[in-house]
Amino acid sequence: MNGPHRGSLAGSALPPLTDHPVRLADLLVGAHRVRVWADRPARGLTRIMLADAAGRGCGDATLQGETLTVTLPNSWCAADRAATTCMIARLVHEDGAGA
Repeated sequence: MNGPHRGSLAGSALPPLTDHPVRLADLLVGAHRVRVWADRPARGLTRIMLADAAGRGCGDATLQGETLTVTLPNSWCAADRAATTCMIARLVHEDGAGA
């Protein structure tokens, strides 16, 4: 992915059905250091959670069927929000989570 981020989710696989989130990566998106977590609590449902360095939630995404919903802080600049949304979309679609 091009854009204002460092780090990679390459090789990070989404977990199978699980009751607990799995830590996938630590990334720098623009000025924001985020820890990426994911879980699949049910068939057809994938959740991606982002936490800041203090462990506070700073965004999330839900893929249910074909619908991906991403929520990020309004305080982030448009480039950081776009880069993060693309990263999440790439992660869930390359993994085949929507299948």
